[in-house]
Amino acid sequence: MELTPIYINSIAPTPATVVNGKSLVKKGNFSNLKITADKVLLFGECAGSGKKAYFCSMDFIDESNPIPRCNCPSRQFPCKHVIGLLLAYVEGKQFEESDIPDEIATKREGTAKRAENKQKKLTEKRQDVDKPPTKAKITTAIKRFNMQLEGVENAEKILESIIRTGLAGIDARTRDAFQAQVTGLGNYHIKGIQAEFNELFLSMKEQAKNSEYSQSIEQLILLRALLTKAREHLTAKKENSILKLDTSSAIEEQIGHVWKLNELNAYDCYIKDAKIIQLSFNVHNNPAKKEFVDQGLFICMSTGKIYTKKNYRPYKGVKYIVRDDSEFRAVLVEELYIYPGGMNPRIRFDKNTTDEIQPDDYTAIKKLACDDYIEMAKAVKNQIKAPLADKTPVALLSVSQISAYKDSEGNNCVLIEDSKGKGQLLTGSNINLLNLLNLNSLAGQAILVMYENDRNTGLLTARPLSVVTDSQIVRLEY
Repeated sequence: MELTPIYINSIAPTPATVVNGKSLVKKGNFSNLKITADKVLLFGECAGSGKKAYFCSMDFIDESNPIPRCNCPSRQFPCKHVIGLLLAYVEGKQFEESDIPDEIATKREGTAKRAENKQKKLTEKRQDVDKPPTKAKITTAIKRFNMQLEGVENAEKILESIIRTGLAGIDARTRDAFQAQVTGLGNYHIKGIQAEFNELFLSMKEQAKNSEYSQSIEQLILLRALLTKAREHLTAKKENSILKLDTSSAIEEQIGHVWKLNELNAYDCYIKDAKIIQLSFNVHNNPAKKEFVDQGLFICMSTGKIYTKKNYRPYKGVKYIVRDDSEFRAVLVEELYIYPGGMNPRIRFDKNTTDEIQPDDYTAIKKLACDDYIEMAKAVKNQIKAPLADKTPVALLSVSQISAYKDSEGNNCVLIEDSKGKGQLLTGSNINLLNLLNLNSLAGQAILVMYENDRNTGLLTARPLSVVTDSQIVRLEY
């Protein structure tokens, strides 16, 4: 067990939790501080507002999945008392060696039992996928398909009404009326479709201010394609009694299915003992789904693929959910779960440890970079053309030559070339940061880019996100 202030900050749900934890240590609220002989369990008491002190602990018996415990009423995990306990240890407060309390020993047994049951359910789910479905399951599934198809039909009627009315003819009252109808789609198990309608209403609200509806039109096209694909997909499953989930695309999730880990496991959507390294990180707001999304871009050292890890924090529970952050160490994952998707599928993992990024890792990452810009551009364009696919895929490109220039409007631009002399234009605000790195030194390195089709010029541009050199990852977004 290695405790550092950086680690404690990383597991705290909010910065305020760390501040409050420090305050508790400073005030001397902690007493009876204990540590087990194997150094994996810290526990103690912390004086609170009541007469009786809170009993708090941090259990590192599974270092990849430490368990905070406290009998305070806080809904934060870890709470300020557990964070304070860890800070007290880091600050050198005296912890006496002690046996494991009976209460925690019992909870450990319960945790082990739950882990055993979870593994049993995963095994049963894998076996269940391969079994022919029973008549009862088929009947239940068809009822659900019928309900979803009814929801799709209602959604199509709403979409047609919006198109007939015309975007310019929809005022605030009409928009609210349409939105009320979309709220009713929540009863049909098509929450993915419902969210896309909410995206449409948000773009309509913003673009109505200047009577420019290009983004709303694109969203209408996406919705039309999604509803058509959803109808085809659900009809085929209903007519052929197909209960298996489709892992060849993201259509299940786009309709509204929420993938569970046991399902991803059952459909072999995972990699064992994966080593991944984060190349970029950002946080964005999604008003349509009323949530914040922490998004990390990782490269898998065994496959060379760029994956996306997303942590969703709904507005209502944002202060209770631990925020993801930049990860500057290599992450070693027992089971890396991969959601069905396009070039940069979403990943999820639970049990993991971290290690220092080794010098050889940087060299290995550079070797995984694409050195054929034409082939990568073809793959990107094929994805962008698909109506339901992500329009901003990410790729790691090997850089043979690099140069800077200004376009006709005076904007800073950077051109990178592969070993065959084929070029890729880099644009965006990050160009200014890239120029600070001394462009000549970037030849022979690798650059992580996010592709986008420029609406004005029709060109396929790429925004640099980070640079991988022989000794470091330089993040332009982190």
